[in-house]
Amino acid sequence: HNRLATTAIAIGVPISLLHRIASAMNSSYVLFVWDFDYTVVNCNSDEYVPAQFLGHDATSDGFRDLIRKNGTNDAVDLDWHKCVEIMVGRAMNEGGATPNDILAAAARMPFLDQVQLAIGEISEKGGEHVGQMILSDGNILFITMFLQANDMKKCFDEGIMTNIGELVTSEEGKPALKVEHQSAKYGGHKCPRCAGSPNLCKTQALEDKLGKMQMDGRVPARIVYVGDGANDACPALNVLRECDILLARRGVKRSEANGRSGAETDEEARDEREESKSGTSFGILPALEKAKVDGEKVPKCHVAEWSSGADLRSLIGDVIRFWLS
Repeated sequence: HNRLATTAIAIGVPISLLHRIASAMNSSYVLFVWDFDYTVVNCNSDEYVPAQFLGHDATSDGFRDLIRKNGTNDAVDLDWHKCVEIMVGRAMNEGGATPNDILAAAARMPFLDQVQLAIGEISEKGGEHVGQMILSDGNILFITMFLQANDMKKCFDEGIMTNIGELVTSEEGKPALKVEHQSAKYGGHKCPRCAGSPNLCKTQALEDKLGKMQMDGRVPARIVYVGDGANDACPALNVLRECDILLARRGVKRSEANGRSGAETDEEARDEREESKSGTSFGILPALEKAKVDGEKVPKCHVAEWSSGADLRSLIGDVIRFWLS
């Protein structure tokens, strides 16, 4: 009872909830679901890679112009990933990058060292009672290159659900990035929260994963979902249950992510925008608040917040000690 109370206080979960699920803890399978951008890595992977060759300002302006052009011209059909294809193409055809340079840039994306340690500790301490997966609206090419280069791929034994990305040769004979929407294999989606976009609906993808796990006879007793973005609010509201936990990132995105690389401490990762709280907020908590205010729904799961790598590692450590010890 003392350990229950201590853990409940540490992660902010009502002790009554922990009591209700405590009897099954030692034999239960726990699935950790990780967003990628600004969670596993501490940047936006789609923007980071072309920015290494075009520069931060030219990349930001390029994306902004493409998105604005799409919004004002019905003849233009540019979703986010088409914009990524164009910007990575510019990096290779105007910025002088080779395909191998693109892969190397993806491999050196910045990440918080405490997050890397937390991912490793889950696999090490959880053993056969835990699995980890990535659920991301990025692309498999950039994600895989990063995980392999930083010795993390082995930890995600439940796989990576994301968009297909590959380097190809265009009809003009030039190197190009091609991204195929993950949702295409389901025939798209009609999720009102994801606005009918061809981009990934994480509820659709996670339900597909859980359905396949059920067919294999290994439904996770609990899910720990780690994310920062507005699209992470969708499965938080529609998939996660009372016994699950959402670890939602709070705060604002830093301004200098595209100028960083490799492992960083929390102190090294801070910048002026974060300190002044004047940047763009991580989208998940505002999205959950909007759903509540609009009278749609609130998460059934418990929500715990994190900002730094140390915050997240501490929360995950508490979960491991209680659920997996």
